[in-house]
Amino acid sequence: MEPNNTFAPRSFVLAQLLLSPIYREDSHLWEVLRAERDQVAHYFRQIGQELVIDEGEGYAFLRQIEVDGADRVPRVGRRQSLGYTATLLLVCLREELARFDSGPNDSSRLVLTREQLRELVSQFLRETNNQVRDLRTIDAAINRLQELGFLRAFGPTESATFEVMRILKARFGPGELEQVKERLRHHADHKS
Repeated sequence: MEPNNTFAPRSFVLAQLLLSPIYREDSHLWEVLRAERDQVAHYFRQIGQELVIDEGEGYAFLRQIEVDGADRVPRVGRRQSLGYTATLLLVCLREELARFDSGPNDSSRLVLTREQLRELVSQFLRETNNQVRDLRTIDAAINRLQELGFLRAFGPTESATFEVMRILKARFGPGELEQVKERLRHHADHKS
């Protein structure tokens, strides 16, 4: 029997959501997702995922369904800790996005240079004698957040400019922000 070489457009939406968010800019996938929202949500609910779509901000992603009690929920991915510097950068970006949204802006996009990102997080890190290693640590955190879809790069790698993706607000709400800040304070107290 020959394999079917044609796949329904929904298949590409399902595959993309398993890998990363879908943004309004991904116009074809976005339109298919909007047209088949109920079927896509039903499919993912069967495997323990909730489809989250924010029409206003223009993104969609999957969130693990969490239930209290004895009920078990299938897990698609593993939880991975970000590490101290990446978590710190995430908190800084979330707060920077809140400041940006509350101020008068001509743009709806928060864009920062690599140098601005480094400065944002370095003020909270203890200086060491090895500045090259310190920069590498911060750059690794920037790259990790880019892999996770919280930052989108423009331009050459070293002088890149990054858009802070609005999905950060949905994935990292005020409740989670306070919990993470508390963990960072606890971590800093132990280091002192």
